[in-house]
Amino acid sequence: MRRKDPEYPAALEAAVDILRERARQGRAITYGELSAELAAQGFDSIPPHRGVMTYLLKDVCLHRNEDGRAPMLSAIVVNKASGEPSGQFSELARSLPFSRPADWSWRDEQQRVFAQYREE
Repeated sequence: MRRKDPEYPAALEAAVDILRERARQGRAITYGELSAELAAQGFDSIPPHRGVMTYLLKDVCLHRNEDGRAPMLSAIVVNKASGEPSGQFSELARSLPFSRPADWSWRDEQQRVFAQYREE
């Protein structure tokens, strides 16, 4: 799957829904678990690493967050072995429109995500 594929917007919405539900529960999700949950919903061409997952997670962060000020929803997606997001997540956080400060940490971002969705 690619961003240009007609089913990409539906896959994006599915990913947002999956991550919001996990955030409400205050639980992280691995890249593999997210890939498996998307596959269970019919989006079976999104492998857990690289490729479309990278773009999907960026677009998840931008979903209804064009100015980048809201918590980055994909902060709860982590590597199974390390328990941390990929290095690409930190790069994204420091880029526009997110522009997180030098003292920013992904753990703080993850806690902001959990707090936001518990309140909804």
